Amino acid sequence: MSAIDFTPIVPEVLAAFGLGSARSINVLGGTATPKWDVTTEHGRFVVRIRPPEFAASDRTAFTYQTLLRLAAAGLPVPRPQSTPSGETGLSRNDATFEVLTWIDGDSWSADVVGATHGIGVFLARFHTVLAHDHPKDNPEQLREDHPDRLQAILDSLIARTDDAVAKQQLEKIKALLVQGRRELESSLYPSLPRTVIHGDFHPGNVRFHGADVAALYDFDYLAVQARARDIVDALMFFASDRSTPYEPDHIRSLTQPFIPNFEASQAVLSGYQSITPLTGW
Repeated sequence: MSAIDFTPIVPEVLAAFGLGSARSINVLGGTATPKWDVTTEHGRFVVRIRPPEFAASDRTAFTYQTLLRLAAAGLPVPRPQSTPSGETGLSRNDATFEVLTWIDGDSWSADVVGATHGIGVFLARFHTVLAHDHPKDNPEQLREDHPDRLQAILDSLIARTDDAVAKQQLEKIKALLVQGRRELESSLYPSLPRTVIHGDFHPGNVRFHGADVAALYDFDYLAVQARARDIVDALMFFASDRSTPYEPDHIRSLTQPFIPNFEASQAVLSGYQSITPLTGW
């Protein structure tokens, strides 16, 4: 999808959403979907293409219900816009466009005093707002790191390699995956406290004003799951040390090796528990 230039369609999208003519259109960065920073006489917005796997009507409705609920609770999330007829998506050229309000903020910096604590506070507020009375039609979809999907990839790699050493290494990884499914996925994970989680909580999707979270973006992975998923992401992305600074728009930068930082992890967890306690189950 990213190989196609959808920019010429953006003015049509704005008109369909009743937002007037564009005064400026700027391509935004990111690791996945095309999106644009757009200013019209009605304000500043993000025009974004929803990935095809997240563009079904039930998933879109779930996302928008959740965003409106978070915004009503005072959390800094974008508000989805709708067309005059009430549609929240516009299909053009085999792509689904959506429009969200713009929220400004600064990139993540671990050097800001209190920022790691603020991450924990924000995430706990997010989870607390969505812990009960979940929006209807929570769509189930296997993540790319789900054991079932990883199993299929591993089986394919094992079948394709003729290298004995590589096959042996892949078989060891497969054994760990089987162990993880037995000890975690099918028993422990389902027993953990559940809420609506963000599911993609990393510096590319969070902006700041000082130590406070100013904006949270990208809600494609919203789903009712164990809140531990978001908490682990927060610890991994915001409370760990890396050899090179983050480049939020580059996936390889976000997924580089890391070493957990004990003090930063404590700050995230203490911030979380200042809002709501963490329990084993």
